[in-house]
Amino acid sequence: MSFDQWLNRGRRWWKTRADRALNADRLFVIDATNRVRAVGLVDGVLKDREDGSDRVSIEVTSEEDSELIGKIIRRNDSRNPISYVTTIEVVDQ
Repeated sequence: MSFDQWLNRGRRWWKTRADRALNADRLFVIDATNRVRAVGLVDGVLKDREDGSDRVSIEVTSEEDSELIGKIIRRNDSRNPISYVTTIEVVDQ
């Protein structure tokens, strides 16, 4: 998939607290092997008012030139597709 296709997968719709998403600086989209496929700067969130699902869309500005794209990062054991971390640890180039 292209960078934009990966980034769009990370944007919507997620079951998370809006304040957690707003407090994040960046959105990292990783694949099943924990390889970073897309990065975006978090601009805000939209609520899913139409369906009332309590989900949010994370609005981002793409960061296609991020040095982390293509690298494998350590991820916690959570199976939740959204993870909040304070540091990024690269485990493989």
